[in-house]
Amino acid sequence: MKWYIYLYPKRWRERYGIELITVLKQTGMSSRIMFDLLLGIIDAWHIELSERKILGFRMSQVLVLISLFNVLVITRLISLVGVFILGQIALIIAMLSFFLAMILLVANMFKVGIIPAFSMKTRLAKMSVGLMGSYAVFFIVFLVLTNS
Repeated sequence: MKWYIYLYPKRWRERYGIELITVLKQTGMSSRIMFDLLLGIIDAWHIELSERKILGFRMSQVLVLISLFNVLVITRLISLVGVFILGQIALIIAMLSFFLAMILLVANMFKVGIIPAFSMKTRLAKMSVGLMGSYAVFFIVFLVLTNS
């Protein structure tokens, strides 16, 4: 029963571990409690990963920088001459996703402020990161189609 605690992130265990052990001792283990613990583990890791920093940047900031670099690559190196229709469609979808992600990011900045806008705590930030993911997928499809 105590080994479930070790599946949670370290910060979570340090803050809530003792309380959870006490509650588990009082309630016992049932299939419903085990299921709730597994959902809690998934939720705790989701929160931990969405706030994790890479070299001092939040994940959303890293995605923004990568996408800006990709836009620079598109505008400088790749011409649309000779690209198949499918590649053009993938590029259009990628650019629309990027544009919408930037609009959501700016709207989030005006709504909650600049620093909180780059966290994953607001719905607009999550939607912006999701659009950045679709941008990345369609951009990769475009690159594959242009290089084939």
